[in-house]
Amino acid sequence: MAAQDFKVVAANKGKLILAVDDAPESLSLIEVAVTDAGYVFFGAASGKDCFGLIDRVTPKLILLDVEMPEMDGFEVCKRLRLDQRLKHVPILFLTAHKTVDAVRHGMAAGGNDFILKPFDVGKLQARLHHWIAQRVGLVRYRL
Repeated sequence: MAAQDFKVVAANKGKLILAVDDAPESLSLIEVAVTDAGYVFFGAASGKDCFGLIDRVTPKLILLDVEMPEMDGFEVCKRLRLDQRLKHVPILFLTAHKTVDAVRHGMAAGGNDFILKPFDVGKLQARLHHWIAQRVGLVRYRL
């Protein structure tokens, strides 16, 4: 992360959303949804990249792809939950998996919600607002 990026984070503390997805086109779509909703977007292309960013910033929410090479989203989630700073940060899985087993596996790993791909931008934004509001104890959004 460049020095300029840290200035953006410092100026927008509390609005940072980290998305982890190995597909550049998915990260681009997520970035549009996140920034249009008024948040600051940071993207990582792998679990390894995610941990490099997490060492330097604490996001308000993490969007995590399930299917990634080297380390899947479930394993990334488990490792993120070991960090005391991230215990209460909402983690939302973005996935094409629709099975009950996938949902159970994700929740057991420490995830808070599942958003199916391809996602609707408006629904993604509503979920972002909901989980961030719930985290800080503000008005809850109903979907």
